Amino acid sequence: MIESLRPRLPDGISAVFAGTGRRQWQVAQILGFTPDQVRFSDIWGGAATVGDCKEVIILGHGLSINRKNYLSIQDIQPYAEKVATLPDKALICSGRPVLVRLGRLEEDCSSGALYALHAQDNGKVEIELLIPGICLLEQK
Repeated sequence: MIESLRPRLPDGISAVFAGTGRRQWQVAQILGFTPDQVRFSDIWGGAATVGDCKEVIILGHGLSINRKNYLSIQDIQPYAEKVATLPDKALICSGRPVLVRLGRLEEDCSSGALYALHAQDNGKVEIELLIPGICLLEQK
């Protein structure tokens, strides 16, 4: 299903950024990018994931913790300034936490969706949903 996002990607992607977690890399691979084409950073997501219960975070090494003890979402700030420095038509393979850090409510964020981020002159980032979410857990 991620393959279905390829035709909707902007022409002339200038740079590809991805988090360091397994899913971020899988998305970049499915979209046809190689490791040499991707710039990786924990700022776009790490190996932690939300468990079956939204109150649990599963860290990369397998430890499950209470969400209130997971500080990465609020610790990595200010995000809008980072997005504003990216080149036009940059692609970010990331997850919902990036959108939350940019001010979107978590319940309004989808996994496997395609969003356009528009940096505004006032320092804010406008988030535009291009394609609704897809269940990434079904991807192989």
